Amino acid sequence: MSSFDFSWKIIPLKLKEVFTIARGSKSEVHNVFFTIRKDGITGYGEAGPNARYEETAEDVSQFFESLPKDFFKELTHISEILPKLEKLDLPKIYSAMAAVEMAWLDWWGKSRGKPLWKLWGYDSPVGPITSYTIGIDTPERMQKKIEAAGQYPIYKIKLGTDNDREIIKAIREVTDKPLRVDANEGWKSLKQAKSEIEFLSTQNVELIEQPMPSSELEKMQELKKWSPLPLAADESFTGTEDLEAIAQAFDVINIKLMKIGSLHKARQTITQAKKLGLDIMIGCMIESSLANAAGALVGLEAKYVDLDGHLLISNDVFTGLSVDEASRIILSDEPGFGVHYEW
Repeated sequence: MSSFDFSWKIIPLKLKEVFTIARGSKSEVHNVFFTIRKDGITGYGEAGPNARYEETAEDVSQFFESLPKDFFKELTHISEILPKLEKLDLPKIYSAMAAVEMAWLDWWGKSRGKPLWKLWGYDSPVGPITSYTIGIDTPERMQKKIEAAGQYPIYKIKLGTDNDREIIKAIREVTDKPLRVDANEGWKSLKQAKSEIEFLSTQNVELIEQPMPSSELEKMQELKKWSPLPLAADESFTGTEDLEAIAQAFDVINIKLMKIGSLHKARQTITQAKKLGLDIMIGCMIESSLANAAGALVGLEAKYVDLDGHLLISNDVFTGLSVDEASRIILSDEPGFGVHYEW
């Protein structure tokens, strides 16, 4: 029986517009695409490293470089991959770990000639409506971005600035559609968070994502008891935290594959979180259709998805992930993740 070969390549993904959040701006990201081959079948994975979690494309490449050449030998089930990766004497680069598992899973689905959503027992490839993200800008430019994205029914608005209310008021001049607000840890005090949420509760806002810094868990617990809007953990939840403690401070967890490092662990976490009364959001970094298809797969079990990374870039290197007229994410009927490499 032939053995697996693997390789990788760093590709800059270029954003259609400069993307700004409370922590800074970017015009492109350097994602690393991981490829495995065996028996004439190719599987693809994608790592979207993020500086917030102290990961770079160079870190990811070094992880792949250090991966044993026989790593994939005798693997038979996705549940075996993360434990095997964690046993390696390597730094834990979670986006790289996600890419390794993603590539094997894509290969496995293709080797069986079926889409992964069917192999995983889902009845439908149609997921929830994805929000479309509007990065921080001047109120006037954010209005124009909203108008240019008129086909989307829900917008995710990045806040955490000194003029958040001015931004929302400007947006409400051009749309009455539901909003999801992401402060990206931008509100530094409990008083500020309460003041902003009190205002936003009158603005047809569905939820508030990461209102305060991840270090402020006790204050988040107090904020949750008071908040008239659901609160979602993003930076506060990477996948290693105590879910019971998170459930005391938030109503929703935003699971991103690049943070948690594994689709299999993501599914396990979804089951545990729901038992604790948490709702699930599946989010993304700036990613191509490949990683967003992987997110969409676990997103079939979520209440919310924010899987617009591939919609925000101008050079998507994969095709095959669809968004219907209602902005629901739809996985392909083709084998594996059902996306095609377009390099």
